[in-house]
Formats: sequence, structure tokens, C-alpha cells
Amino acid sequence: MIRFQIGNVTATLVQETVDTSFDFLKFFPLATPKDVADNLSWIAPGHYDPATGRMLLSMHSWLLDTGRHKILIDGCVGNDKERPGRPDWCNLQTPYLDRLATAGATPEQIDYVLCTHLHADHIGWNTRLIGDRWVPTFPNAKYVFSKIENDYWAARYAKESTGHHILAYKDSVLPVIEAGQALIVDDYAEIADCLSLEPAPGHTPGHVAIWLKSNGAHAVMTGDILHHPIQVKYPHWSCFGCIDQKQSAETRRRILEQTCERRALLLPGHFMAPHAGYVDETPDGFDFRHPDVS
Repeated sequence: MIRFQIGNVTATLVQETVDTSFDFLKFFPLATPKDVADNLSWIAPGHYDPATGRMLLSMHSWLLDTGRHKILIDGCVGNDKERPGRPDWCNLQTPYLDRLATAGATPEQIDYVLCTHLHADHIGWNTRLIGDRWVPTFPNAKYVFSKIENDYWAARYAKESTGHHILAYKDSVLPVIEAGQALIVDDYAEIADCLSLEPAPGHTPGHVAIWLKSNGAHAVMTGDILHHPIQVKYPHWSCFGCIDQKQSAETRRRILEQTCERRALLLPGHFMAPHAGYVDETPDGFDFRHPDVS
């Protein structure tokens, strides 16, 4: 069990799958074969497969237990989802909910579901298929969406009918809104007395960084601000899927600076084991170091 203590809050990893479908050099357009060779000693084999040239990405959620609330951060890909454009995300059948129970929560016990953004691999478990209907997986939860993010995807959904993110909005966001469980918030919204949703645009327009503060300790859940630990070393590398590459890089550098300033534990959405870490400033930029794991 991967679990971290941040003040009075525990953060436990709930892993769905490991994605090996992305070619490293295509995923990061600014990367070169020399960059890979220069960093091979530490990115392989845990974060990169030299035999295939593909990166390893963990698909996982973070379960926060504050003592008063159980909060799920990002909902992975989900089961039974039709994603024709992404075969590795299509019609999955994983024991995610069993793993969530092992981590410490049943669906009924989740009080809040927070989404850093509304991409298909971060919202899938928002809903599950019951008969022929998509229903909220967490019946007692409020699902927290950024207003800017929801408005962006609602506008696209009104004009488009294909693409895995559009399909995800249809089957993993709209049923939550229709059930009356959505809490659509402005920037800097505060949740459960310990979380703040701060704007972190670039990958998507309404992407947020979720900052945790408890008993003087800090952590930040970064979703897709960072996909891979190599971006700590090269924060100007945005992935091919970032809607605004320049803004994404600016956001990433700012979040890394704030993480250093606050001595916050970095809890990204896709890093492989141990899935989290600390960021230190160096004369050349930033360095990533792993924490102790309980």
C-alpha cells in the first residue's frame, strides 16, 4: 500500500492500470534521442522502456482521509467505457473499486470527488454502467468541477460528437450533473477545510492544482501539470496533448516553484512508483527526490 501522511491527512494511492501506449519522443515533442540517452540511468526501467521507446504512466487516483471526510482525487479511465481512439482505455475491466476498498473507502463512503480536469483518463470512475445507464459511482459524493473547465467541455460537446474526451464528457460528467451531484466552482474554491483549487491552465483551459494544507504540512495534486518526473528537470517540455503548450510550461514552472516554497509533497497523476516526491531548487533548475513510503 502506497500511503503518505500530510499533517493530519493520509493520502493513499489507488492504482487502476499502467499505460505503456505512448512513445516517449512523440509524447514530448521537444525531447530528443540524446535527452533520453542522457537520462536513461534514472528513467529506466521504472519510467521508460528502452526496448520499445515507450514511457510508463501510472493511471491512479489519490484517496484522502481527513478524519472527517474521504475525498477522491481524479477517477482514472473507468470500466466499460467506449474509447475508440484509445484502445488501451477501451472497455477496461479492472478491480479498481476493490482496490479503493483496500485503500480505505467504499463508494458510499466518498464525500467528495475532485477532478483536476475533465480528460477521459481522469474522470472515468465518476460513473459506472448499471444496465444500460451511466450512474454516479459515488452516490453520496459531491463531484467538484472547475467552472472554466466544465464550460470549455460543455461548449465542445455541443459542437462535437467524437473523440475520447468528448465521449468521456458524455458518459462521465453529464450523468453526474443530471443527478444533481455536481459542484461547479470558481477558481480558489475551498473544499473540506483543507483543500484549495488553484488555476493551473495550459494542458486544458480549466485545469486546477489541488493544494492540501494540514497542521502546517502541504501537498499538491497536480493531475496532468506533470505527466513524468523528467518534466521536473525539463519544465519547458509540454506533452503533445497540451492545448496551450506555452501556457502549460509556464504553469508547470510556477507550480514547481510553489512546491519548493511550501515544501509540499508532490502527488502527480501519472508518476510510477513511488508515485510522489519532493522538488528541490538547484542552480540549474529543479531536482526530484522520492519520499519515504509507508
